Amino acid sequence: MRVSPPLRNSEQEAPTQVASPRPTRERSPYIDALRALAILRVYLLHTLWLTWLPLAFPAMPVMFALAGYLTAVSLDRGTPLRVVGSRLRRLLPPLWALAAVAVPLMVLVGWRPSLLDVTWWVVPLRNPPNSEWGGPFSLGLWYIRAYLWLVLLSPLLWWAFRRWPVGALLGLPALAVLLTSPLVDLPVNPVTDVVWSMAAYGSCWLIGYARHTGLLDRVPLRWYALGVGGLALVAMMWLAERGEDDRLGALVWGWAVVLLLMRARPRLDWLAQVPWLARLIRMVNARAVTIYIWHLPVLYAAGGLLTLSGLYAGKAAILGVGTVLLVAVVLAIGWVEDVAARRRPSLLPPS
Repeated sequence: MRVSPPLRNSEQEAPTQVASPRPTRERSPYIDALRALAILRVYLLHTLWLTWLPLAFPAMPVMFALAGYLTAVSLDRGTPLRVVGSRLRRLLPPLWALAAVAVPLMVLVGWRPSLLDVTWWVVPLRNPPNSEWGGPFSLGLWYIRAYLWLVLLSPLLWWAFRRWPVGALLGLPALAVLLTSPLVDLPVNPVTDVVWSMAAYGSCWLIGYARHTGLLDRVPLRWYALGVGGLALVAMMWLAERGEDDRLGALVWGWAVVLLLMRARPRLDWLAQVPWLARLIRMVNARAVTIYIWHLPVLYAAGGLLTLSGLYAGKAAILGVGTVLLVAVVLAIGWVEDVAARRRPSLLPPS
């Protein structure tokens, strides 16, 4: 059977051999556009609560796959210690900026955290705790916790993937399915939460590795399409039987979409003809962590302000007021991401 050669484009990222990929130093418009779209989808879901959005675009699996791909690019041209340090430097300071606001506010309204509680806001190896009033501040931080663990484990995952690419790529999904199946009565606690998310979203992370090394491109397109289509069909049948909120069905659907998107390599040259859109994508990418960790508290604040003012707090109103507030927060605090990335801090990220 003939193996299809990897496609080549401006990303310069898909060599034929898995063992020795050629690193890239160019930004990929496609990767940046996907990340911006994922952030936008998360924001719209939590604003409009359209139940079909996670099926139309499973943003969280896509975000982990993109992070895995970018981490693989970095690991291919830098030492593991340097790569992990760089990722932590970009991830944690924006969280600390949130904590500097959230923790004092929760204390002012009666929260009495222990030293360990505060520690999780500094190094979120588990979900940062909150007061009953402060739930919106930490509700979405499970992503930061999962991302942190995957960054810390990324050198080990990269080592395993380079030696046993197919085994690593199949092993974590198998573990995630097992942990989600009725065969395992998984208790709900911080440890099992970490283990499950590592298996579920670590699978997407490794698909990002497979994109960078060209492993996905080595599968003939017809068989790849059949595999992805079969996976999507199984997921849809499972969700139709169990409901759209079923965790396993949603996860399998996410894997199918991620496999499709990580194989694709459009150049998106047309973005150069739409300067405002290209700039918006760059700005969202430069402020992605700030937008993500602040969007839920901002949306709850928007609803509260509308209610206090006597106005109808409908979805459209919350979207409008929340967007204005979120832009204000990003302008006020987003410069932290510039400092974390060792760029000159600015009100707006550089073009």
